[in-house]
Amino acid sequence: MATTTSLTTTYAGKYAGEVIKPAFLANESMQYLTLRENIDYKQVVRRLVDDVSFAAGTCDFSPTGTVALTERVLTLEKFQVQRELCKQDFLTDWTANDAQNGRLASEISQAMIDNMLGQIAEKNESLIWTGVNANVGEYSGFITLFLADAGVIDVTGAAAITTANVFSKLQDLVDQAPDRVKRATEKPLIYMGQDVWEKFIFANAAAGNGWYTYAGGAVPQTFMGLFAIAVCPGMPANTMVLAQKSNLWFGTNLLSDWNQVALLDMADKDLSENVRFSAKFFAGLQYGFSDEITLYTV
Repeated sequence: MATTTSLTTTYAGKYAGEVIKPAFLANESMQYLTLRENIDYKQVVRRLVDDVSFAAGTCDFSPTGTVALTERVLTLEKFQVQRELCKQDFLTDWTANDAQNGRLASEISQAMIDNMLGQIAEKNESLIWTGVNANVGEYSGFITLFLADAGVIDVTGAAAITTANVFSKLQDLVDQAPDRVKRATEKPLIYMGQDVWEKFIFANAAAGNGWYTYAGGAVPQTFMGLFAIAVCPGMPANTMVLAQKSNLWFGTNLLSDWNQVALLDMADKDLSENVRFSAKFFAGLQYGFSDEITLYTV
Protein backbone atom coordinates (compact mmCIF):
# COMPACT_ATOMS: atom_id res chain seq x y z
CA MET A 1 0.00 0.00 0.00
CA ALA A 2 1.45 3.34 -1.07
CA THR A 3 2.09 6.14 1.39
CA THR A 4 -0.69 8.74 1.33
CA THR A 5 0.48 12.33 1.69
CA SER A 6 -2.03 14.81 3.11
CA LEU A 7 -0.76 18.35 2.65
CA THR A 8 -2.46 21.41 4.15
CA THR A 9 -0.77 24.76 3.63
CA THR A 10 -1.34 28.52 3.55
CA TYR A 11 0.71 31.40 2.20
CA ALA A 12 0.05 33.82 5.08
CA GLY A 13 3.09 34.72 7.12
CA LYS A 14 6.67 33.54 6.97
CA TYR A 15 7.78 29.93 6.98
CA ALA A 16 9.31 29.19 10.36
CA GLY A 17 11.87 26.73 9.02
CA GLU A 18 10.71 23.82 11.15
CA VAL A 19 8.11 21.10 11.11
CA ILE A 20 6.19 20.44 14.32
CA LYS A 21 5.60 16.77 15.11
CA PRO A 22 3.16 15.13 17.52
CA ALA A 23 4.17 13.87 20.96
CA PHE A 24 5.37 10.30 21.26
CA LEU A 25 5.71 7.88 24.11
CA ALA A 26 9.38 7.47 24.95
CA ASN A 27 10.64 3.91 24.80
CA GLU A 28 11.64 4.15 28.46
CA SER A 29 10.94 0.52 29.31
CA MET A 30 14.10 -0.55 27.46
CA GLN A 31 16.33 0.82 30.24
CA TYR A 32 14.63 -1.45 32.78
CA LEU A 33 15.10 -4.67 30.79
CA THR A 34 18.09 -6.90 30.13
CA LEU A 35 19.14 -6.20 26.55
CA ARG A 36 20.40 -9.08 24.44
CA GLU A 37 21.97 -7.92 21.17
CA ASN A 38 23.52 -9.58 18.12
CA ILE A 39 20.92 -12.33 17.92
CA ASP A 40 20.63 -13.73 14.41
CA TYR A 41 17.25 -15.38 14.90
CA LYS A 42 17.13 -17.38 18.12
CA GLN A 43 19.19 -17.36 21.28
CA VAL A 44 19.12 -20.08 23.92
CA VAL A 45 19.40 -18.67 27.43
CA ARG A 46 20.47 -21.15 30.10
CA ARG A 47 18.79 -21.27 33.50
CA LEU A 48 20.67 -22.87 36.39
CA VAL A 49 18.99 -23.84 39.64
CA ASP A 50 21.19 -25.18 42.42
CA ASP A 51 19.39 -26.09 45.62
CA VAL A 52 22.13 -25.83 48.21
CA SER A 53 21.83 -27.75 51.47
CA PHE A 54 24.46 -28.33 54.14
CA ALA A 55 25.73 -31.80 54.98
CA ALA A 56 27.62 -32.94 58.05
CA GLY A 57 31.34 -32.47 57.66
CA THR A 58 33.47 -35.55 56.92
CA CYS A 59 36.97 -36.33 55.70
CA ASP A 60 35.56 -37.54 52.37
CA PHE A 61 34.25 -35.72 49.32
CA SER A 62 30.53 -36.51 49.33
CA PRO A 63 28.63 -34.55 46.66
CA THR A 64 25.01 -33.80 47.51
CA GLY A 65 22.17 -31.63 46.26
CA THR A 66 20.55 -31.15 42.89
CA VAL A 67 21.57 -28.94 40.00
CA ALA A 68 18.93 -28.36 37.31
CA LEU A 69 19.96 -26.84 34.00
CA THR A 70 17.14 -25.76 31.71
CA GLU A 71 16.78 -23.22 28.95
CA ARG A 72 14.51 -20.64 27.40
CA VAL A 73 14.56 -19.61 23.76
CA LEU A 74 14.46 -15.95 22.75
CA THR A 75 13.14 -15.73 19.19
CA LEU A 76 13.32 -12.56 17.12
CA GLU A 77 10.89 -11.28 14.53
CA LYS A 78 11.72 -8.84 11.76
CA PHE A 79 9.77 -5.60 11.37
CA GLN A 80 9.93 -2.62 9.08
CA VAL A 81 8.47 0.86 8.64
CA GLN A 82 8.64 2.34 5.15
CA ARG A 83 7.35 5.56 3.60
CA GLU A 84 7.50 7.16 0.15
CA LEU A 85 6.96 10.88 -0.48
CA CYS A 86 6.53 12.54 -3.85
CA LYS A 87 8.32 15.87 -4.30
CA GLN A 88 5.48 17.09 -6.51
CA ASP A 89 3.17 17.03 -3.49
CA PHE A 90 5.14 19.94 -2.04
CA LEU A 91 4.88 22.33 -5.01
CA THR A 92 2.06 24.18 -3.24
CA ASP A 93 3.99 24.43 0.01
CA TRP A 94 6.61 26.89 1.28
CA THR A 95 9.20 24.34 0.19
CA ALA A 96 8.12 24.69 -3.45
CA ASN A 97 11.51 26.00 -4.55
CA ASP A 98 13.18 22.80 -3.40
CA ALA A 99 10.51 20.69 -5.08
CA GLN A 100 10.91 22.60 -8.36
CA ASN A 101 14.62 21.89 -8.24
CA GLY A 102 14.05 18.19 -7.67
CA ARG A 103 14.80 18.16 -3.96
CA LEU A 104 12.78 17.32 -0.90
CA ALA A 105 13.43 20.09 1.60
CA SER A 106 15.90 19.08 4.31
CA GLU A 107 13.49 20.10 7.06
CA ILE A 108 10.79 17.81 5.61
CA SER A 109 13.25 14.92 5.29
CA GLN A 110 14.51 15.41 8.83
CA ALA A 111 10.97 15.72 10.13
CA MET A 112 10.05 12.44 8.43
CA ILE A 113 13.07 10.69 9.94
CA ASP A 114 12.34 12.08 13.42
CA ASN A 115 8.67 11.19 13.04
CA MET A 116 9.42 7.61 12.04
CA LEU A 117 11.90 7.13 14.87
CA GLY A 118 9.45 8.63 17.33
CA GLN A 119 6.62 6.38 16.18
CA ILE A 120 8.88 3.31 16.21
CA ALA A 121 9.84 4.08 19.82
CA GLU A 122 6.22 4.66 20.80
CA LYS A 123 4.97 1.50 19.13
CA ASN A 124 7.73 -0.59 20.67
CA GLU A 125 7.06 0.86 24.12
CA SER A 126 3.50 -0.46 23.89
CA LEU A 127 4.45 -3.79 22.30
CA ILE A 128 6.92 -4.55 25.09
CA TRP A 129 3.96 -4.89 27.44
CA THR A 130 0.78 -5.52 25.44
CA GLY A 131 1.85 -6.83 22.05
CA VAL A 132 0.13 -9.94 20.69
CA ASN A 133 2.09 -12.13 18.30
CA ALA A 134 -1.09 -13.18 16.47
CA ASN A 135 -1.54 -9.58 15.33
CA VAL A 136 0.31 -8.54 12.18
CA GLY A 137 3.38 -6.46 12.95
CA GLU A 138 3.51 -7.38 16.64
CA TYR A 139 5.42 -9.64 18.98
CA SER A 140 3.97 -10.86 22.28
CA GLY A 141 4.57 -8.45 25.14
CA PHE A 142 5.30 -9.30 28.75
CA ILE A 143 1.73 -8.91 30.03
CA THR A 144 0.48 -11.15 27.23
CA LEU A 145 3.10 -13.77 28.10
CA PHE A 146 2.53 -13.51 31.85
CA LEU A 147 -1.24 -13.98 31.56
CA ALA A 148 -0.68 -17.15 29.54
CA ASP A 149 1.83 -18.59 32.04
CA ALA A 150 0.33 -20.29 35.10
CA GLY A 151 3.72 -20.11 36.80
CA VAL A 152 3.60 -16.31 37.09
CA ILE A 153 2.25 -15.18 40.46
CA ASP A 154 -1.04 -13.30 40.05
CA VAL A 155 -1.89 -10.92 42.89
CA THR A 156 -5.20 -11.86 44.47
CA GLY A 157 -7.73 -9.17 45.27
CA ALA A 158 -6.58 -6.93 42.43
CA ALA A 159 -8.86 -3.96 41.73
CA ALA A 160 -8.70 -0.66 39.88
CA ILE A 161 -5.96 1.48 41.37
CA THR A 162 -6.93 4.86 42.75
CA THR A 163 -5.23 7.59 44.75
CA ALA A 164 -7.03 6.25 47.82
CA ASN A 165 -5.84 2.65 47.50
CA VAL A 166 -2.53 2.83 45.63
CA PHE A 167 -0.47 2.32 48.81
CA SER A 168 -2.42 -0.79 49.82
CA LYS A 169 -2.29 -2.21 46.28
CA LEU A 170 1.46 -1.74 46.16
CA GLN A 171 1.65 -3.50 49.50
CA ASP A 172 -0.41 -6.38 48.06
CA LEU A 173 2.08 -6.68 45.21
CA VAL A 174 5.05 -6.75 47.59
CA ASP A 175 3.35 -9.07 50.10
CA GLN A 176 2.58 -11.72 47.49
CA ALA A 177 5.99 -11.64 45.82
CA PRO A 178 8.40 -14.45 46.76
CA ASP A 179 10.70 -13.70 49.67
CA ARG A 180 13.69 -15.07 47.78
CA VAL A 181 13.16 -12.40 45.12
CA LYS A 182 12.66 -9.56 47.57
CA ARG A 183 15.73 -10.58 49.57
CA ALA A 184 17.91 -11.33 46.59
CA THR A 185 21.26 -9.64 46.07
CA GLU A 186 19.78 -8.07 42.92
CA LYS A 187 16.81 -6.13 44.22
CA PRO A 188 13.67 -6.40 42.08
CA LEU A 189 11.99 -3.42 40.47
CA ILE A 190 8.35 -2.44 40.67
CA TYR A 191 7.20 -1.79 37.11
CA MET A 192 4.15 0.46 36.71
CA GLY A 193 2.48 2.60 34.08
CA GLN A 194 2.15 6.38 34.08
CA ASP A 195 -1.37 6.19 35.57
CA VAL A 196 -0.27 4.26 38.66
CA TRP A 197 2.78 6.48 39.13
CA GLU A 198 0.64 9.64 39.06
CA LYS A 199 -1.76 8.17 41.63
CA PHE A 200 1.23 7.25 43.79
CA ILE A 201 2.53 10.82 43.60
CA PHE A 202 -0.87 12.33 44.37
CA ALA A 203 -1.37 9.94 47.29
CA ASN A 204 1.97 10.97 48.77
CA ALA A 205 1.05 14.64 48.46
CA ALA A 206 -2.33 13.99 50.09
CA ALA A 207 -0.60 12.14 52.92
CA GLY A 208 1.46 15.20 53.72
CA ASN A 209 4.68 14.17 52.04
CA GLY A 210 5.11 17.72 50.80
CA TRP A 211 8.39 17.17 49.04
CA TYR A 212 6.43 15.23 46.40
CA THR A 213 4.64 18.48 45.63
CA TYR A 214 7.38 21.05 46.12
CA ALA A 215 10.60 19.18 45.38
CA GLY A 216 10.96 20.82 42.00
CA GLY A 217 13.47 18.24 40.82
CA ALA A 218 13.01 14.58 40.09
CA VAL A 219 10.93 12.78 42.70
CA PRO A 220 12.68 9.66 44.08
CA GLN A 221 11.10 6.67 42.41
CA THR A 222 10.97 4.17 45.26
CA PHE A 223 8.29 2.47 47.33
CA MET A 224 8.94 2.87 51.05
CA GLY A 225 12.63 3.02 50.23
CA LEU A 226 12.52 -0.74 49.63
CA PHE A 227 12.23 -1.14 45.87
CA ALA A 228 12.96 1.16 42.96
CA ILE A 229 10.01 2.03 40.74
CA ALA A 230 10.33 1.75 36.96
CA VAL A 231 7.76 3.99 35.26
CA CYS A 232 6.93 2.44 31.88
CA PRO A 233 4.60 4.52 29.67
CA GLY A 234 3.58 1.49 27.59
CA MET A 235 2.13 -0.50 30.48
CA PRO A 236 -1.66 -0.77 30.54
CA ALA A 237 -3.69 0.96 33.25
CA ASN A 238 -4.05 -0.65 36.68
CA THR A 239 -1.06 -2.90 36.08
CA MET A 240 2.11 -3.50 38.07
CA VAL A 241 4.89 -6.08 37.96
CA LEU A 242 7.53 -6.95 40.53
CA ALA A 243 10.54 -8.67 38.97
CA GLN A 244 14.30 -8.50 38.64
CA LYS A 245 15.69 -6.70 35.62
CA SER A 246 17.88 -9.72 34.86
CA ASN A 247 14.74 -11.86 34.53
CA LEU A 248 13.14 -9.78 31.76
CA TRP A 249 14.86 -9.84 28.40
CA PHE A 250 14.51 -7.76 25.25
CA GLY A 251 16.29 -9.19 22.23
CA THR A 252 17.34 -7.55 18.99
CA ASN A 253 19.99 -7.87 16.31
CA LEU A 254 21.70 -4.49 16.19
CA LEU A 255 20.55 -1.87 18.68
CA SER A 256 21.65 0.85 16.27
CA ASP A 257 18.92 -0.25 13.84
CA TRP A 258 16.38 1.28 16.22
CA ASN A 259 17.94 4.71 15.70
CA GLN A 260 18.43 4.72 11.94
CA VAL A 261 16.22 5.51 8.98
CA ALA A 262 17.62 5.06 5.47
CA LEU A 263 16.71 7.73 2.92
CA LEU A 264 16.88 7.18 -0.84
CA ASP A 265 16.09 9.71 -3.56
CA MET A 266 14.76 7.66 -6.47
CA ALA A 267 15.58 10.27 -9.14
CA ASP A 268 18.86 8.58 -10.07
CA LYS A 269 17.31 5.09 -9.89
CA ASP A 270 14.06 5.26 -11.87
CA LEU A 271 13.83 8.99 -12.79
CA SER A 272 10.83 9.40 -10.50
CA GLU A 273 10.14 12.28 -8.14
CA ASN A 274 9.86 9.99 -5.12
CA VAL A 275 11.91 9.84 -1.94
CA ARG A 276 11.86 6.65 0.11
CA PHE A 277 12.36 6.23 3.84
CA SER A 278 12.98 2.81 5.37
CA ALA A 279 13.69 1.43 8.83
CA LYS A 280 14.15 -2.28 9.57
CA PHE A 281 14.78 -3.94 12.90
CA PHE A 282 14.36 -7.13 14.93
CA ALA A 283 12.62 -7.60 18.26
CA GLY A 284 11.54 -10.29 20.68
CA LEU A 285 10.93 -10.86 24.39
CA GLN A 286 11.52 -13.64 26.86
CA TYR A 287 11.89 -14.10 30.60
CA GLY A 288 13.68 -16.59 32.80
CA PHE A 289 11.79 -17.79 35.87
CA SER A 290 8.04 -17.30 35.83
CA ASP A 291 7.67 -18.09 39.53
CA GLU A 292 9.86 -15.09 40.33
CA ILE A 293 7.53 -12.64 38.59
CA THR A 294 4.53 -11.12 40.39
CA LEU A 295 1.78 -9.57 38.27
CA TYR A 296 -0.94 -7.15 39.41
CA THR A 297 -3.66 -6.64 36.81
CA VAL A 298 -7.43 -6.34 36.77
